[in-house]
Amino acid sequence: MIGYILQRRYKIINKLGSGGFGETYLAEYPENLPVSPKYKCVVKRLIRPPTPDLDTEERFKKEAAILFKLGKDNPQIPELYDFFEENKEFYLVQEFIEGHDLSNEIISGKPWSEAHVIQLLQEILEVLTFVHEKNVIHRDIKPLNLMRRYSDNKLVLIDFGIVKEISALGVNAQGKISSTIPIGTRGYMPSEQFHGHPKLCSDIYALGMTAIQALTGVSPQELRIDPDTLEVVWQEKAQASNPLIEILTKMVRYSSHQRYSDACEALQALKQASLVSSSLVISPKPIKIVNKYGYIDQTGRVIIPAQFDDAWSFFNNLAIVKIGSKFGYIDRIGQLVIPPQFDDAWYFYEGLARVKIGEKFAYIVKSGRIVIPPQFDDAEDFSEGLARVKIGDKLCHIGKSGQTVIESEFEEIWGFTEGLARVKINRKFGYIGKSGQLVIQPQFDGVGIFSEGLARVMISKKFGYIDKIGQLVIQLQFDDAGDFFEELARVKINRKWNYIDKTGQLVISAQFDNADDFSDGLAKVKINRKWGYIDKTGQLVISAQFDDADDFSDGLAMVNIGNQERYIDKTGRFICQVL
Repeated sequence: MIGYILQRRYKIINKLGSGGFGETYLAEYPENLPVSPKYKCVVKRLIRPPTPDLDTEERFKKEAAILFKLGKDNPQIPELYDFFEENKEFYLVQEFIEGHDLSNEIISGKPWSEAHVIQLLQEILEVLTFVHEKNVIHRDIKPLNLMRRYSDNKLVLIDFGIVKEISALGVNAQGKISSTIPIGTRGYMPSEQFHGHPKLCSDIYALGMTAIQALTGVSPQELRIDPDTLEVVWQEKAQASNPLIEILTKMVRYSSHQRYSDACEALQALKQASLVSSSLVISPKPIKIVNKYGYIDQTGRVIIPAQFDDAWSFFNNLAIVKIGSKFGYIDRIGQLVIPPQFDDAWYFYEGLARVKIGEKFAYIVKSGRIVIPPQFDDAEDFSEGLARVKIGDKLCHIGKSGQTVIESEFEEIWGFTEGLARVKINRKFGYIGKSGQLVIQPQFDGVGIFSEGLARVMISKKFGYIDKIGQLVIQLQFDDAGDFFEELARVKINRKWNYIDKTGQLVISAQFDNADDFSDGLAKVKINRKWGYIDKTGQLVISAQFDDADDFSDGLAMVNIGNQERYIDKTGRFICQVL
């Protein structure tokens, strides 16, 4: 059918799939109008059953009307654009959902977190509650029929079984028209549905099996059935709280009478168990959707709509956003707490944030009020009560009232960490205390900040580590080195990166092409031009497959693969795609 034009309007451009009930195609429209570019839609051709034409046609119209109403009234159900008969075959034209189905996210051997499973249940149960209120049964809930829509990252319920029933009609022994083929998918379809008697709670069973598959990383077909009770045995494969296990167990009971009767009852149980709140995000993550930025939670759900021209991660409960050419701040519900008004802005540290107004730097408090007027040609964040600033050629440290606390005659000075600040004199680096006096004499060719009690230093292109009195505690021996984070530091030996502990002992000697600091228990490493992640034993827990990668924060990391930015969790599972 590729290239075929239906109703002089819909041009078939690709085949999406086929089955026992018909075929699905991607089409462009309107072919009969000079519109460019064309819009995309999904065309379903149904296999016409050998039943009386009038009864079949009336049934088709009735089921199409149901789909039309569902799609019009709920944004997480595809809209029905058109339905017609052509060449004695039935066709449906539906909204094309730009996204991917959940079989791309529910992967064998990679179980989801409990929070993510709860979010899946909550989102689909909310859609199903709407469907069940219309007394409609979906009949084929499974990962393939749950689409993650790219535009807002929400789940869309597709491929309702009521349409498939048209193709399954036949004449029974009593001469009445009825469905002759069970509609559904093995593993997700309960017994009563298999025998041709689907109920609202049949959808609950299918969703429960989908959630169990996500939670365990095991497909329904691989799970054992108790021969005595006919119940699915899955609990020993799951790591989850007892309330969630109890809810899922009730959702997939063999007897339909022992399940939740419909989606509303199941959703209520989820809320009463206080499980819905447990899936709340710790820190929303920025995501680009088309040309604007919004924020997602840890399950990939958009919780702050895309509306900003640029956006940064949250820090101390606020995030920097850009609207037009100005910068401001939002809180975690997306409310503008400091309207965009600055020419540049940075995070809040110790209650103050540096901002740029024109060509000068100033400091504001969280109400947005300027407390240190714009006067500096350069400035750093506050750390340990002090901030390094520059006026003309003069460097100094100021306190939170803006007064000069430490005058400086050094070539360069930096901010304080762990009570010490780096300085440069005659091309050598040392450290001063908060009195402004030198505590570690300038003697190094390069230095880092103090982190976890140690600082990396360089002499004659070799790196080692000193303590706070300047004593060399890890000898100068490395070709390059990083700061200590989470008790480990990355070091370079013969062009390869490894990790040492605070005694200088090599604890991870996997020799990576590149490596970064540990964050959230994992560190990104580069192997053969691809990035992956290791744990503190050195085990590669997320294979090297990404073109670029960020550090983990609050359980998520942004990665780049094939010129697409996506978030992953600590199992390496993709949470969502950044558009």
